[in-house]
Amino acid sequence: MFSIFEDKFIREMRNPFFLLLFLLIGCSEPKIEISRAFYFWENDTQFINEDEESTLEKLKIEKLYVKVFEVERIDGVITPIAKSSLKLDLPHNKVLKELIPCIYIQDDVFVKASKNQIKELAENIAFLAKKYIVENIGMGNSNFLYNEIQIDCDWTESSKKMYFYFLKRMKEESKKEISCTLRLYPYKFHEVMGIPPCDKVMLMCYNLLNPLNNANKNSILDTDEMSKYLDTDIDYPIHIDIALPIYSWMLCYENERFRGVIHGVDEKLLSYMSSKNDLWYTMERDTVVSGVYMRMGDRVKVERITKTQLNKAIELIQGSSVLKNETVVSLFHLESKEINNYQYETLDSIYSAFSR
Repeated sequence: MFSIFEDKFIREMRNPFFLLLFLLIGCSEPKIEISRAFYFWENDTQFINEDEESTLEKLKIEKLYVKVFEVERIDGVITPIAKSSLKLDLPHNKVLKELIPCIYIQDDVFVKASKNQIKELAENIAFLAKKYIVENIGMGNSNFLYNEIQIDCDWTESSKKMYFYFLKRMKEESKKEISCTLRLYPYKFHEVMGIPPCDKVMLMCYNLLNPLNNANKNSILDTDEMSKYLDTDIDYPIHIDIALPIYSWMLCYENERFRGVIHGVDEKLLSYMSSKNDLWYTMERDTVVSGVYMRMGDRVKVERITKTQLNKAIELIQGSSVLKNETVVSLFHLESKEINNYQYETLDSIYSAFSR
């Protein structure tokens, strides 16, 4: 026998308005909880400047991923090279909670390495990451958490076996969560490229194209290319976080021959150029910028990211099966010249868009 409340509920459900409202509530997707993060990828920098510190505070950034080492082969020897001397001291920042040391490793490190070499590398990296945290950040005297180490490596089919073994060893040696970067190609074609044995991955939603082989496309973020990797539902077996770009660069050419890259867009240099479209510029005078000697007639490809591109990228991600209930969204990277190219509202909207 129904109670009077059950009977009332059934009668109300016969009302089309209440039935529609019930269906809408029942079918609504849960809100995604976003942790706001930034990458800090500067080499040989000891301090975050005032603009960068202000950005962390205004945007309520909770996590900072810092590149501390690169690993490469030098004369056949696997060698970690320190890249950051950042000393993080932000006494007024009450939001930033966690610092994640990041280690970039060249793919060829794993191609011809033995298990003993990889085991030793994992031991060294775990030790050096902790040493960096203790000496540069002073974890014993701060409120920052140190729970995770992130490995950045574009592994291939030929290197994945030893790379995956390295990730397992890192987990054992460090006693920390291990995350790794994941490009969109190994995300979509994971049956071929394998699933890295780590706690979570950071999906790098940029740099899909070779900048030297795609003259008429923005190689940093081309949303048409990006859509090709997010066009199917993929049940990726480990947690996915998201990284989006807010950086820029200028690719310099002399007689169609690549001569160098200038990181960031130099507005003074732009004033010395003429342009026929948004990508390609031509030098109108001789000059030297960032150690690159530019001659009149040289061509420069300028690649930067617009708010429209970022919004389109977010739509593609939201329309895919990537996002889960809790996700870290990180911007690459924390650098005052790049940050100043965007209004605060634009950067804030990148994070808030994922929570809608």
